[in-house]
Amino acid sequence: VLEQADLIPLANALRGIHFPADETELKISADRLKFDELFLIQLRAELSKQERLSLQAPPIIFKEDEIKNFVAGLPFALTKSQKISAWEILQDIAQTKPMNRLLSGDVGSGKTVVAAIAMYDVFLNGYQSAMMAPTEILAQQHYDSLVKLFNKLNIRVGLLTGSQTTKLKKETAEEINKGTINVVIGTHALLS
Repeated sequence: VLEQADLIPLANALRGIHFPADETELKISADRLKFDELFLIQLRAELSKQERLSLQAPPIIFKEDEIKNFVAGLPFALTKSQKISAWEILQDIAQTKPMNRLLSGDVGSGKTVVAAIAMYDVFLNGYQSAMMAPTEILAQQHYDSLVKLFNKLNIRVGLLTGSQTTKLKKETAEEINKGTINVVIGTHALLS
């Protein structure tokens, strides 16, 4: 790999980065060290991917009629991007491998409704969903949005955040474990 990438040995790069004879040696030393850093990141990512691919996940069968009715009942029309994103996610969760996907977009771009479509399909398959938000304010906003979206579908949404009382967190956790909460929204408190 070092020969193919035309890189110098690590010992030479360490000496050359600290005590370069000239600009050229500094550059080739820096290139080698940058390569090592990126190579290790890629290696970790590939190992993580291989580990994830060895895991099993229950397939979430696409409930087409129910999902179409849910989308038709929304108080707004989905954008083309929202439809594509939702469809890709629904295809991913239908597999027997865990999904690994990042849904990104500007504030107000409809990420929550795309997640809600997937959560509804998960609910229809008899499973629970969790959505983790980075802040309590955002968790509360997602909770409020999903309560409105799922209100008529008898989907019970729970909220779990760090600032809740120990008693409330324990009660919510018990309801999650019993399966009486179908969708839980929270902060990092979800992890514990």
